Amino acid sequence: MIDSVSPKAVSREIASQEAVTPSRAYWNQRHVIADFLPLAEQLQNAVDCAGNLSSFQWIQLFAMTMEFKPDVILDLGRAKGNSACVFTEAANRLGSCSVISLDIENSWEEESLPNVRKIVPESWFAPLQALRTDILTFDYDKAFDNKNRVLIFWDAHGFTIAECVLGRILPAVKEKRHVVMMHDLSDARYSGEECSAPYGDQRLWKGENAEETRVLLGHISSAVAQSVAIVDFTSRNKLTLQSADQDLHSGFDEAQRAEMRRLLGDQFFSLQGHWFWFSLNEKEGPFYFPRFEPPQQSVTATPIPLISRLKMGARIALNRFKPDEIKHLEY
Repeated sequence: MIDSVSPKAVSREIASQEAVTPSRAYWNQRHVIADFLPLAEQLQNAVDCAGNLSSFQWIQLFAMTMEFKPDVILDLGRAKGNSACVFTEAANRLGSCSVISLDIENSWEEESLPNVRKIVPESWFAPLQALRTDILTFDYDKAFDNKNRVLIFWDAHGFTIAECVLGRILPAVKEKRHVVMMHDLSDARYSGEECSAPYGDQRLWKGENAEETRVLLGHISSAVAQSVAIVDFTSRNKLTLQSADQDLHSGFDEAQRAEMRRLLGDQFFSLQGHWFWFSLNEKEGPFYFPRFEPPQQSVTATPIPLISRLKMGARIALNRFKPDEIKHLEY
């Protein structure tokens, strides 16, 4: 499907000036982050699922949100609620922001929410709509109505979900300021060997989500289906799929790195990201979107098994060490 109507005129110069990057957000929001750290640790312990989102990823998402200042945040794939907690805290601090967190599963309500309620007041939940619903049939036009700045966190998996994001959600935000952040994509140039060339004993990746095998698309290493879909989409539309890892490695000088480590410590400051981001605001249209048809019956995102999530978390943790440091670690 070709969208022949260009977005509202936004020059590349303005888009460039307003562009939010992980390193810029990390640096500009460093004192706000430092203030958030005690609560962030409590919330992480309450959710108790570091394999889904590491400590430094919590803070990177928080920094990006505070820097971008969205009117609404769309959280696709809530799971136990790591990202929902991050975005709800940011929304409370921004003051005029709402969070729409979508998932078909109930692990947030049954496992995490009781623990989170012990930490924060009931008023803390005011910006959050944690909906148990089908991402494929949700009313996005209504969600984005009268909103000017939209932040989307894409952490729901599978080609069908990708078709919904690219063919349904993006057309709804193309005339708004927006940014889309994608989890579970690693930059092989800054990651461990298993994210790059060797197959080892693994067979070909065949479209599974977060299984043992990975697919390598240029420098993008992933085990989830949307990695293929987004490379196809950004290639067709000549958009830049931005690497958080590349930006973090190049965005700080030595003095800034030292200051960030002093303020946040190694747990919450890292040059690793393991996520990518993009925006249609990078250029003027026309844009090309895949056709999307809502299903007659509810089709859910492909869940990622807990053991796979834990392995992914361990992989991210080990990537923080240089290869010659890993062999000296005691297990």
